Amino acid sequence: MTAKVRPAAGAAISVLGLMIGAAAWQLAPFQASLIVRVLFLLVAWFTFWFFIHDLTHHVVGTLGGIRFQYYYLGRSAIRKLKLPLLSRTMEHIPVLVLKIDKDSLNRTSPKARRWMFASGAVASMTLPWVILPSSFGIGPFWVGVFFTTLVLGNTLFTLYFSPKTGDLHRASIVKG
Repeated sequence: MTAKVRPAAGAAISVLGLMIGAAAWQLAPFQASLIVRVLFLLVAWFTFWFFIHDLTHHVVGTLGGIRFQYYYLGRSAIRKLKLPLLSRTMEHIPVLVLKIDKDSLNRTSPKARRWMFASGAVASMTLPWVILPSSFGIGPFWVGVFFTTLVLGNTLFTLYFSPKTGDLHRASIVKG
């Protein structure tokens, strides 16, 4: 049985995750070791990518009149892509999922539904970009190139695959 937490608690977990990422991002330049600086920025990148996603769905959906039942650990839609190694790996990695109240979803405007669905993908593509200036300032040039590749790779991956099976797909099939 998967543990479920109320929407407010799930949002608080997401905010805490983002705060940890922000602290890691701000503290990275002050670490003595290059390895630790890079690890801090990796924590920032991951938390900015991961925790903003469902929190943005929650905030945008709530503003649009959509209610949510709970947060839980579930599976990513990436597993449906049938990419040999990645899909199999994502079968075993839990992600934070926000359960939508279907009645409230059906009562909201198509525009509100589209915005709610698209918001998570847009936010998780956008927020990680803030670390790039720091990545070029904490060490050799290759560190900045590495993080640019990571951020750009995430953006391109999401832009390509989300319209096929993810949030951007759900936004595109909203009727009305």
